[in-house]
Amino acid sequence: MLILCVGCKTPAVLQPITAVEMMDYDVSPEVLKLHKKLKPLERPQVRYTVERAVKTADSCWVLVRIAIPYKSIWKKEFYSADMIFHVPEGVMELGNLSLDSRTHKKKTDSDSGEFTSVDVETRAGHIEYLYYSVKFAYDERMKENAEILLIPRLSNERYIFGYEATVLPLYWIDDEAGGMFWSECAGLPQEVLLESSPIKR
Repeated sequence: MLILCVGCKTPAVLQPITAVEMMDYDVSPEVLKLHKKLKPLERPQVRYTVERAVKTADSCWVLVRIAIPYKSIWKKEFYSADMIFHVPEGVMELGNLSLDSRTHKKKTDSDSGEFTSVDVETRAGHIEYLYYSVKFAYDERMKENAEILLIPRLSNERYIFGYEATVLPLYWIDDEAGGMFWSECAGLPQEVLLESSPIKR
């Protein structure tokens, strides 16, 4: 069946209301409404911890644990975090973590266009964990003041909220001689999202 519309007016697309954690909320009733509906600062929040930061002569490996509490992401919501490696000399974009309660797919996207996805089901009273693993070239200029900067956002069809950036300092383990820690990531691809930790306890 073909439907021809002549002179039909396209309905206006509602622009999402956007706010960030550090802004002055008193200036906008719409932003106050965002906080009332989305409650981004009142709910449990996704947290990050560096589990490993290992370097050899010319390579390094970083493992980040992602803690996802129950009700940190509500139904029909989308959470994402850009991950950026930062040193005083410059920055390098890593993956983008996406937690999508609409499709139940969690993935990391990289510049190569590849992604990995896993299913995570949160339960009341429990915290679920994912592990983001990335390997890249190491340079001596990265020896001090290296960190991963995470820029999280929470959104639904009507609202977008940007959390204050999280900074994860990297304290390198020098594994050039022994190789004990590097063996934990030997079989992993360059960038991957894991359901369980590769660390041998």
